[in-house]
Amino acid sequence: MLRLQRIVFSILLALLFAGCTANPPVTDPLSVAPNDFSLDVTVVTTEPHTLAHMRSSRFVVFPDGALHHGDEDGWGPNTLPARTRLLSREQIAKIWMRLDQMGMASSARADETVNFQLLPRPKDGSVYMIAVNSEGEYWNFIRYIGSDKPADTEFKSLIQLLADYAWSTDQPDVEGYEEPIRYNLGGNPYERYSQGEVP
Repeated sequence: MLRLQRIVFSILLALLFAGCTANPPVTDPLSVAPNDFSLDVTVVTTEPHTLAHMRSSRFVVFPDGALHHGDEDGWGPNTLPARTRLLSREQIAKIWMRLDQMGMASSARADETVNFQLLPRPKDGSVYMIAVNSEGEYWNFIRYIGSDKPADTEFKSLIQLLADYAWSTDQPDVEGYEEPIRYNLGGNPYERYSQGEVP
């Protein structure tokens, strides 16, 4: 009887400990970027520009790879443009590696965390705002650039990469899609019916 009680107690104890352990989070073993990685980039300029990295624009990358982009007048940190495309795992990894090369893949070099909506607009030049979410943490970077100064090289390279993915070019009024391939399969087999010819 005592032996049976010990066995039952051992089983209950095992079930108790098994119930207390949480399942590990689902991870992609082939992914370089963390699974919860998201990126928010806003560029606000005082003058219109044709260069993609200098235009007032907004890029938002969600953890599922959705890239939202807008570069018309009025985009700011409180707006979410429409989805432009869905990025591949390799493209997300490239964005993450670019951040890592720039020293922005962690909060070690980040600026003080602020609400982008409360930042003052630049009087001249532009302001670059980058926010990163990863591993349950949030950090941001802010750069004010005067109109007589060149754009920050690191910020420029990141925004150019995002602009490439969003099909945003330095050329104005360029549509971001490819012409579909059309195949000539011969004449219209129903043409004789439209002209009144009946077999």
